[in-house]
Amino acid sequence: MLTKNGRSRQYEETFKQAAVDFVSKNGSSVEVAAAELGIEASDLRVWQRKLNARNKPVKAMGGMAQLRAENEALRNQITHLQVQWDILKTTLGVLSTTVCSRDSA
Repeated sequence: MLTKNGRSRQYEETFKQAAVDFVSKNGSSVEVAAAELGIEASDLRVWQRKLNARNKPVKAMGGMAQLRAENEALRNQITHLQVQWDILKTTLGVLSTTVCSRDSA
């Protein structure tokens, strides 16, 4: 889209993603959505093509490979949660000794 001084308008990636999401969620045509957003329909179509191409998986995994990947992700999540739990226990221990020592003083 050209501005009043004849320059091309630059949009941030977050705006482009939000505009593409707006079209897909509303189910309206690209022209209607572009008019509502105040942008050119051709720009919105280009953004759709680029973002859809970027979001496509490189190749689909087989059943076992997908299960292995999910298993690994879950193991990583368990490890992460265990670390968080240990930090919380330590913090609670420090806070409880601090509170107890203030109460007894």
